[in-house]
Amino acid sequence: MQYAKDFTDALQFMWGEGFLSPGGPDEVAEMVAGIELTGKRVLDIGSGLGGVDILLATDHGAAEVIGVDVEPQLVESARALIAARGLTERVTFQLVEPGALPFSDASFDVVFSKDAMVHVEDKAALYAEVLRVLKPRGWFTAADWLWAEDAGKSAVVEAWLSMGPLKFAFTPPAVALRAMINAGFAERRVTDVRRRLQQSNRKEIEVLEGPARQRLAAIVGETMASNRLASAKGRQGALDSGDLIPSHLRGRRP
Repeated sequence: MQYAKDFTDALQFMWGEGFLSPGGPDEVAEMVAGIELTGKRVLDIGSGLGGVDILLATDHGAAEVIGVDVEPQLVESARALIAARGLTERVTFQLVEPGALPFSDASFDVVFSKDAMVHVEDKAALYAEVLRVLKPRGWFTAADWLWAEDAGKSAVVEAWLSMGPLKFAFTPPAVALRAMINAGFAERRVTDVRRRLQQSNRKEIEVLEGPARQRLAAIVGETMASNRLASAKGRQGALDSGDLIPSHLRGRRP
């Protein structure tokens, strides 16, 4: 288990209820811009605590959203959040095993993923599965944390990764794009959004260095609060060095 409750409580303190990564409604809106979701069936890969799925249903009009995740405590919490929002008829969650998706071919109009694919080592297999479950002309849109070609040797990256509990499987942008091409996606693109994340991460550091840090410590304990600040500073170093390249990926099933 990578996402223990004190850790997810700390992430939500920074990024809002139901969110385990930065960006919130604005980034979700950017990720789906130009993609018609009204009345559509959407799969969210790595749905976490369900904040994204609420937005896909309420702000963007998806008729049905199915979120999948590999950690049972996240699925349970997401279900509770959706029930509290009265969305259980439109948004559901499934606990899945890593690997093939448990859905038939051509099951979804849109496949969405926000900051979850960085935990998946076999990107080629993942992209192939996404393409398989998409309907013809269906869209895949995702946010993923990519990195520079030699970032695995970077002392800055090594220092950052040593500060948190998560395990990552990074991919350079060119490799990600090639894997999407090989999987068979049309209209594929990988867009660097590092500059925005640099700015939002600096704001996170400012918050965690200010009075809010004591409020966070009261919720999750001093150790976790200190760890979140150290991780944010380490991540800032990796962003500023150009080693870490947060990106948006998009492609369409022919």
